[in-house]
Amino acid sequence: MSFEHLNAIVRFDSLWVEAYDYYDYDRFLDNKTNSADLDQMLAAVLPGFGGAGESRNDLSLEGRILQGISLENVMVRIGDRGKMKAPDCRVIHALLYGTPRLSWRQIVMINTWDTRESCTRKMIPYVRLISVMILQQNALPQE
Repeated sequence: MSFEHLNAIVRFDSLWVEAYDYYDYDRFLDNKTNSADLDQMLAAVLPGFGGAGESRNDLSLEGRILQGISLENVMVRIGDRGKMKAPDCRVIHALLYGTPRLSWRQIVMINTWDTRESCTRKMIPYVRLISVMILQQNALPQE
């Protein structure tokens, strides 16, 4: 799977490649903030404790709704769904405020790679999304 292959299946990103902020694999999945993050990201996403909270309860109502959607369709994760992790904060901040400009293709590739490298391999990322794309492209045999 590559960026080009993802675009051939369905257009993931609407802007040109240079318009997005790209994190490298380790820095995106790092559960601490890093130099690529916005300074106020945690405080904006988790206002309950001035950015120091880790609980879903510290999110605004909009943030909770977006985290629920994100956990089901974007940042796939099993267990520990009541905690906020730095990758979740990055995605939710991008959805709420428009920054950083994350590439959907990159998030899909990172999550797919992370699942592949996981020793337990308990999840398949984007099952519903992949199923819909397969049906849209008529790639399933009729039988």
